[in-house]
Amino acid sequence: MGFKVKPKTYTVRFEEGHEFHGVEARLSGMSYGEWEQVTGLDGGDGETNGADSVRRFVDHLISWNLEDERDQPLPTTLDAVKALDHNLVAALNNAWINTLVGVHDADPLPETSTSGEPSQVASIPMEALSESLAS
Repeated sequence: MGFKVKPKTYTVRFEEGHEFHGVEARLSGMSYGEWEQVTGLDGGDGETNGADSVRRFVDHLISWNLEDERDQPLPTTLDAVKALDHNLVAALNNAWINTLVGVHDADPLPETSTSGEPSQVASIPMEALSESLAS
């Protein structure tokens, strides 16, 4: 009996106070081959422009809760995405990418985090030992 691989899905949300709080999108994950292509690990240049990134976002977009002015659901198509505000598209795409790599603005650092303080290793003096300590 083998292990059945289930496609992974991610839900992108924005925390309270964020400009786009209330927007939700569900997206599928990326295959390892896609990840290599996006990052350039496949020997190519990687994804170097926003248009390619947005197309990939749309290719993985399963659903969202966006509606038009008439309260009709917006389709999850490239044309619908192109009609959206640039900042919303960038926020959704960036949040998806950050979720894929395990980092998202809505995930706060743990209380024990040093919040980026310098490592103790960096503060250890690196001068040469005195003659008496070196022997």
